[in-house]
Amino acid sequence: MNKKTLGDIVRKVEQKEKFFNKKSFLDTLSYSEKIIGREKQVEELITFLLSYKRGFVVPLVSVYGRSGSGKSTITRFVCENLEGVSPCIVNLRTVKTIFGSTNLILGELGEPSLKNSHGINMAISKIKEAIISKLTREGKNFLVLVLDEFDVLFYNKRERPSDFVYKLLVLEEHLKKKGLMMSIICVSNNALSEYELDDRVRSRIGSSDVFFEPYSKEDVVKIISERIKKALTNMVDKSVVEYCAEISSHGHGDARRAIDLLRTAAEIAAKNEEKISQLHIDKASYDLQNNRIVKIISSATPQFKLVCVSLARVSYLTEEVWHSTSTIYNQYRKLLPKEVKPLTYRRISELLTEIENTGIAVSQTASKGRYGYGTRYRLTMAPGILGSIVNKGAWIMVQEEKADHEKLVQSSLYKHPGSDPMAVLAKSEIDTNWKKYVGV
Repeated sequence: MNKKTLGDIVRKVEQKEKFFNKKSFLDTLSYSEKIIGREKQVEELITFLLSYKRGFVVPLVSVYGRSGSGKSTITRFVCENLEGVSPCIVNLRTVKTIFGSTNLILGELGEPSLKNSHGINMAISKIKEAIISKLTREGKNFLVLVLDEFDVLFYNKRERPSDFVYKLLVLEEHLKKKGLMMSIICVSNNALSEYELDDRVRSRIGSSDVFFEPYSKEDVVKIISERIKKALTNMVDKSVVEYCAEISSHGHGDARRAIDLLRTAAEIAAKNEEKISQLHIDKASYDLQNNRIVKIISSATPQFKLVCVSLARVSYLTEEVWHSTSTIYNQYRKLLPKEVKPLTYRRISELLTEIENTGIAVSQTASKGRYGYGTRYRLTMAPGILGSIVNKGAWIMVQEEKADHEKLVQSSLYKHPGSDPMAVLAKSEIDTNWKKYVGV
């Protein structure tokens, strides 16, 4: 390596980068100045917040919907641009604990962190002082505390997020006595009614919800088209944009995934000095899916991984798409080592919700006849991809199980061809034994 070689590499990279104008517009963490397709939610949110002008504040607003539906972007946009509002916006996914959340809020308010030994009550008291100082300094009397990724707190079973919310609601009451107002916005994947909040909290928060339904394909096309104008030096064919929007949705419009997909496809095309095509979108989709799943699984708990494998195994062996919670739970119990105490059915349901929130699976509510309604899940990828990422060796054994079963079926049909009743009987017995073996 010498300076000339280094210079050649620099020029080569710079040539590829000419493909982009402002690549930051293909960053999912960046916020667009133009809001598309969310006027209804903006109006609902503003309606809740603007009541402060009449001396009333909604204590807590629940903003919820699927990942990539624009919840965080819209909430930030409204709070940062609404006149008279002092925003304090924190993302709880970066801390995952109650005390860590209080330090995150203090840091956003410009205050130093506290040690765990100070306790939660001291932390709440410091937050109150910091809010008073902030509002006084800005000459305002209304602060909005946005707790993004709020549902993360409920994944830690050793803490009590309901107490945390209660203390923040009491803090609102203390501020009101001083002529100041505060409202909390919780941004999560599910409505707060689905989380374990005690009666003290529920009686105070009412039902102030803003639901973000999935983006339509048309909205996703508009969103990524707007980004393309600012991010790329050359335009992309409309058919490619629509294809990107279509495969990024998977039944629920995820604008964030579409932007990721487009950026990765653009990088692949730039590397080969080609115009972005559907082939680049396909390659980007495969790369992103595998990289994302590897990242999720690498930091997941053993039980999370086992539930993933349970869903992958039953999907692969039965060749059916949708599976009930009870079926997945039975798979989990079947795969769990005998010396390990199984999690409860309820905890497995919670893990399935977490798995859905990562995008590995999606759910639907289905009728169970006289037994009411239940939730069913399906993978958003081939079972073999997920199974191999979680445990490649174990997945090879699953593949061998299915291969042995198919050989047995073929052998039976060969011995009793055509409409021979014995063939029907043999096939029926094999199917019955197979379902017992699989655990469905």
